[in-house]
Amino acid sequence: MRILAFIPARSGSVSVPDKNIRPLAGVPLAAYAVEAARACGLCDEVLLSTDSPRYLEVLAPFGVGADYVRPADLARGDSPTRPAVLHALDWFASRGAAAFDAVMILQPTAPFRTPAQLRAAVRLLEERPEATCVVGICRLEDHHPARIKKLRDGLWLEDFCVPEPDGSRRQDLAPPAYIRNGTIYLTRVSTLLGLGSILGTRVIGMEMPEANSINVDVELDFLVAEAALACERFRGDLAFFREFLADRGRAARPA
Repeated sequence: MRILAFIPARSGSVSVPDKNIRPLAGVPLAAYAVEAARACGLCDEVLLSTDSPRYLEVLAPFGVGADYVRPADLARGDSPTRPAVLHALDWFASRGAAAFDAVMILQPTAPFRTPAQLRAAVRLLEERPEATCVVGICRLEDHHPARIKKLRDGLWLEDFCVPEPDGSRRQDLAPPAYIRNGTIYLTRVSTLLGLGSILGTRVIGMEMPEANSINVDVELDFLVAEAALACERFRGDLAFFREFLADRGRAARPA
């Protein structure tokens, strides 16, 4: 299976300016996705899809090439991902590259997917030819659908979609609920082209631990992510990134 790792990193974030290159533990946020894609050993090409030459410059030390720049009309705040992916596929085809079978979309804002998890996603897609996409998911604990509410008239609390059992504890809520964690969308090119979709109709959910599912969208999230990297409880789940950061630190020290 020939795979393109596609890392969407447009400029112009509203919540945190230049979020995709904001340092997380001293390393640009998007570099975590680049490093995982390269280290998994199954991606034939790793592309940072950005409209910003500055982003390409910042990420050049991590092996990001500067040949491709995403067109501005595909990098607006309301631009969906699929057209940008198709543009990248066309760009590679125009350069004589062999066709890809799948695209691995790695959002920089979910930095802690590991190379082993990327390899596991590829195995799932290869083993299940009927699957249109593999996505990373995590289990919802306190935010189970039975606990989600809405306010009527700005005052009265009501169930949002399903009734909450009286006096329920989170461990009693069933069935287990999951949410896409944004770490990986491994989709077939046939899904993108034939179904006009990233997910398609037969989606495999690959459950991942809490630490690997951290999303970085606002200022507080950067603090949470850095705390997780330093926390012994998550040493095993984040071992790859702890070693990555240690290697960067050793390389930066004078001989």
